[in-house]
Amino acid sequence: MRKRDIANIIILILISLAVSIMLDWFGMVLPYLFGALITAVLYTKFISNDFKYPTWLQSVGLLIIGLEIGSSFRKDSLSELLDDAFNIVLITIFVVLLSIGLALIFKRLTGSTIETAILSSIPGALSQMLVMAEEDKRADLLLVTITQTSRIILVVVFVPFIASFFTENNSDPSAVMESIAPFTTLGPLSNAILIVVALIITYFLSKINFAAPIIIGPVLASVIWNFTTEIDFTMDMELMYAAQILFGIKIGIQIRSLITELNTKTMMAMLLHNVLLIIGTLIIVVIYMMFTTHNFNNLFLSAAPGGIGQIIIVASEMGSDIAMISTYHLFRIFFIILLVAPMVSWYLKWTRKKAERHN
Repeated sequence: MRKRDIANIIILILISLAVSIMLDWFGMVLPYLFGALITAVLYTKFISNDFKYPTWLQSVGLLIIGLEIGSSFRKDSLSELLDDAFNIVLITIFVVLLSIGLALIFKRLTGSTIETAILSSIPGALSQMLVMAEEDKRADLLLVTITQTSRIILVVVFVPFIASFFTENNSDPSAVMESIAPFTTLGPLSNAILIVVALIITYFLSKINFAAPIIIGPVLASVIWNFTTEIDFTMDMELMYAAQILFGIKIGIQIRSLITELNTKTMMAMLLHNVLLIIGTLIIVVIYMMFTTHNFNNLFLSAAPGGIGQIIIVASEMGSDIAMISTYHLFRIFFIILLVAPMVSWYLKWTRKKAERHN
């Protein structure tokens, strides 16, 4: 890496930290995430975009988030999650069906193929959808990538504000964290063991092309720790803030690059499609609230269409039930990979063969 790149990254992180602290002082929702995101957009536009943000920095942020997700899976909460299995399955099916239905609208708005529309619409398994788009000649890989990435950005922007209206006044994430031993107090040896196990599992998952390995690996490492040692821990708030900054910078750089690649028609189509997906999910949750005792905020964040990393950042900031929310999202990832993706793949192959016969 060039010295100029290192200097740009250090300056960007320091400015992001300063802006985040200022936004936190003003009481903004997710100040460290949005502070980094805003800083990255402005920095790459007005100061310099002649550098590459290292993937490993984003991965460090996701590793921290993954360990926090896994730390919430404890023996005392497992039975509650198992009792909620029916809700988990039903909400997942509703959200996936909604996304597939909106794919038809997206197809008409963009004039894309059905392959592109479906792969652009299904939330929660970005890497899996991109792999399928690469393999399918009728799919527009660029449009699939941009649409899926823009959804992540919209989720980061809209979901926290929607969730903030339903956050209970007594929800204090720092108070919750103080009741359990912080990660750093476990000791250097325990910290090292957890991180090494997380990296080993992540490496294995990446080798078999599993979705979101950098999130799932640390989650599994924390779960193994919880069930073998029975020593509970939670991530230090400072580490979560650092994760938000490292992750927020990456999203900000993505926003800046997406703006230069989109025309107005495509941008409006993606915006409408993703906003409808978020609104549709909100409606599903409002209706579902009539039949469950779940807190609205927990259920909405559990159903929200987006990456698990972004949603858990929001959940931890809102003092929400991370175990419940992460369980819903992890199930959706497995559901999409093991069931939806093969069905979509079969359907796309069938439509392709049908089109070839007609030609």
